[in-house]
Amino acid sequence: MTDNAPSYVVLGGTSSVAKALSHRLRASGGNLLLTARTEASCIELAEQFCCETAVASAEEAASIDGAVQRALERFGKIDGVVNCMGSVLLKPAHLTSDTEWHDTLATNLTSSFFLLRAAVKAMKQGGGSIVLISSAAAQIGLANHEAIAAAKAGIIGLMRSAAATYAGRGIRVNAVAPGLVKSEMTRKLWETESAATASKQMHALGRLGEPDDIAKTIAWLLDSENSWITGQTISVDGGLSSVVPRNKI
Repeated sequence: MTDNAPSYVVLGGTSSVAKALSHRLRASGGNLLLTARTEASCIELAEQFCCETAVASAEEAASIDGAVQRALERFGKIDGVVNCMGSVLLKPAHLTSDTEWHDTLATNLTSSFFLLRAAVKAMKQGGGSIVLISSAAAQIGLANHEAIAAAKAGIIGLMRSAAATYAGRGIRVNAVAPGLVKSEMTRKLWETESAATASKQMHALGRLGEPDDIAKTIAWLLDSENSWITGQTISVDGGLSSVVPRNKI
């Protein structure tokens, strides 16, 4: 632990974006607590990033509360939190089961609410920055995205309301909305040449995102130098949500 350094909590520490973000936060000297679903994964993260860890599950509010409390006790303060827990479900509504619907909401939206609720309690004295992960699918209609689009759109609504509620306490709440990022979670969508080509053509800049594309934007929002930004959804999506590629015209 580094005294007087900014301190962060990142849920879903095993994700590709969380790992890219962790490299950035540790390189800048920040104190860091990462969560994972298992003790074995926590041990791996602790060794890789020389950080604190805690077991936490999207479905268990107490585990997320415990992770935030552990960071507060260990570091004395929390300056920023990020929810990198997430999932991808590409199915039309009529093929989506009740279990898939509830799991999608729990992993993406409910976990964001649990983290936000815990974080604002921990930040009530000194303020801080909360960053949630939405998606381009929440901002543009994409076929077969009903469940994940609903969850990610809910995150934007949650973020905006919380930004208004807690602004007076110096707590900033923002969201990042990625396009398709080359991560382990999305591997099935880009690992074959045909799938990658089709996905690239949807993005005006002609490439898929890299985990660090998202991580650098999250780190920017966490930085206290950007303390006049709240209630915003920043699209980091190669133009997917707002630009029609020339080859589609």
